[in-house]
Amino acid sequence: MKEYKRFLLYGLVVGTVIGFYLIFNLKSFVSYKNVFIDKTDFVLSSRLIIYNKTCGLQHWKEKKNFGHRDDIPFFSILSTILDSTEKKIIIIEFGANVGQFSERVLSIPHKIPYIVHSIEPVVTLFHLLRNRSRTFKKQKNDKHFHYNLAISDQSGEKPIYSPSQYGEGSTLGKAFLPNFKEIENVTVTTLPEFIKKYHIKTPISFIKIDVEGFEPEVIRGMNLSINAKIFPLFSFETGETWLDDRSVLAKEYTLKSFVEMLNYFQYDSYFIGNPYLLRISGTYWNNSFDGLRRNPNVLAILRHSQPWKNLKKLLSRIPFTSC
Repeated sequence: MKEYKRFLLYGLVVGTVIGFYLIFNLKSFVSYKNVFIDKTDFVLSSRLIIYNKTCGLQHWKEKKNFGHRDDIPFFSILSTILDSTEKKIIIIEFGANVGQFSERVLSIPHKIPYIVHSIEPVVTLFHLLRNRSRTFKKQKNDKHFHYNLAISDQSGEKPIYSPSQYGEGSTLGKAFLPNFKEIENVTVTTLPEFIKKYHIKTPISFIKIDVEGFEPEVIRGMNLSINAKIFPLFSFETGETWLDDRSVLAKEYTLKSFVEMLNYFQYDSYFIGNPYLLRISGTYWNNSFDGLRRNPNVLAILRHSQPWKNLKKLLSRIPFTSC
């Protein structure tokens, strides 16, 4: 009888310990979920996959995230996605303005040297960019280059239009924008031609595109059908500038059709949030995503590239609070 009681007591203790262990680990497991969960990342029930997709959609529809400027905190974790197998990180930004983005990424601690190429077509802003760059906090072997030109899908000379004498919000297309005036001419080229002319090493680690409605022209000029491997990771702004007449190409697309085009070239697409990513390509698409007046920024990442693998690993670690 004593042996039997001892056996029951032993079983009770062991069962209690196992129970607490399972509860603790289940709590940890549930708390470390992120906006996007791919079926290839975890072996999960469909309920959990739908739950996390729903969280992202809820934040989108309630306008809590993934809108204009919600991309800024994301760049603090950009270094964890970039290809760390390279000896240098090559970054190109279009529409650099006075260098807000380059200043931020250069200031974030990183082990591999950053080579940042900033392109700004407006002369006034370009001079401010160049002068400010001298004050940017850089790490050993970092370099920052500046160019006064524009990137599109063709080469030549084009007028720049702006609602401001200082060039803020400038664009290559005037269309029916009543407050925009021609302020100057600028040299225009494509990204492949720019890379060739300035002997920039490829693949390009990351490209940031913010060109006031001409993002489709820039991306078409990248010629992804043959150049996808040298452009594995880039972001671009969408929004109301796609809806007016300044860009002929932008009006040919909805965001859905543009994402489908990128998917054809083997890119996954995400809305960039604060600091989360919400997948919008493939079965993750929702028709509410076509609300371009939110001015969302999109991250495109080439499937099976090193940044894609790094992102996949990162997403499994980003905590996501409940809806």
